[in-house]
Amino acid sequence: MIRRVTGAAAAVALLAGLTACGGGSDEAGASTMLTYWMFQDRTPQAGEVVDKIRADFEKVNPGVTVKIVKIPKDDYNTKLGSAISSGSGPDVGVLDQPLVPRFALDGTIKEVPAGLVDEKAFYEGALETNRVNAKLYGLPIDHTAVALFYNKKFVPTPPKTWDELKQIAAKVHQADPKTAGMVVPKGDGYGGWMWPGFVAGAGGDMVDVQNKKIHFNEQPAVDALQLWVDLLPSSPREITDSDKSFENGLAGMMISGPWDVANIKDQFPDLQLGVAPLPYKTEPAGNIGGENAVVFSKGKNADLAWKWLAFITNADNNTQLAQALGGFPVNIAAAERDAATFGPDQAAFLEQLKVARARPAVPEWIQINDEIIAPALESALSGKSTAKESLDDAAAKTRTLLGWTG
Repeated sequence: MIRRVTGAAAAVALLAGLTACGGGSDEAGASTMLTYWMFQDRTPQAGEVVDKIRADFEKVNPGVTVKIVKIPKDDYNTKLGSAISSGSGPDVGVLDQPLVPRFALDGTIKEVPAGLVDEKAFYEGALETNRVNAKLYGLPIDHTAVALFYNKKFVPTPPKTWDELKQIAAKVHQADPKTAGMVVPKGDGYGGWMWPGFVAGAGGDMVDVQNKKIHFNEQPAVDALQLWVDLLPSSPREITDSDKSFENGLAGMMISGPWDVANIKDQFPDLQLGVAPLPYKTEPAGNIGGENAVVFSKGKNADLAWKWLAFITNADNNTQLAQALGGFPVNIAAAERDAATFGPDQAAFLEQLKVARARPAVPEWIQINDEIIAPALESALSGKSTAKESLDDAAAKTRTLLGWTG
């Protein structure tokens, strides 16, 4: 589900500057330089938060200077890859969750030292986005999820179960055939990212990486996709395909993330917005997005880099940093202490993050999500195949891609 360098010349100059300043300290006691790469700030206020955390870290670590390099998110992965290839990469930096397995398996990032942090201090789903082959390769710094948005005009009480979801959607559409019960997700990359949360809500999972087995064509996953199919008669696409159908009062419910709350309140102030956790079949569950931070193998100050990551994810700093990044804290103590600061509309997301499931630690997962799972979802949603048929086909394609037999 995700920030002031602009232009190629500026990026090259930045990288050259980082290489020139290097790391370590000289015999005269010059400061040790730690380079940290992150996404460009969302707002000036966010930049102030990051700078305050940097200053606090330097204060408790005399002789240390943290060089923070901020890069537009759309350019980040390309610039990072180029810098790593040329040997001018950072000591430590942000990494999109799905990239952690690839970087871990090719040796680009280091394993988290034993005893650096108390793993129980973090939400499990967020921490697991850094685990590859049972080893931890980074720390989460913020995370996010999706939840159920509902229009209180049509849905006074949000559904908690799948059966209630279908019943309420049908009731909304029956009351006014021009209003859809729900904006059903589509078979695209975004829908593919959300769908595993529903699979988990039926008690299933996507894959078993350790034993190289595909599970997303088994009954829980079939049930999750069938739920979306079953919602379509009360949620016609000819209604929900219109621009901002939920916001314009043409649908009773939709699934979205915290990034849409402020937009809706600002642009559609008359909409009676409510936000609730995702309905489930057997157990509360959801998906996860957000940012991790890792230490690069070719960096010069690994020990200091890990110290920095422990600092920005501790209970004192993590809420402020996560809010600046546009997400929620990954540190449980920070989240519980500061929950009220997020406001009532964000409470559902905090609940979702308690039960969020990490994406499979497979380097090819983005490709699988976008090129295999998403089309399978759309095949069933468009009526070209049954849920079971589409997922069986997707499972077979994934086995071929990964070389798995199970």
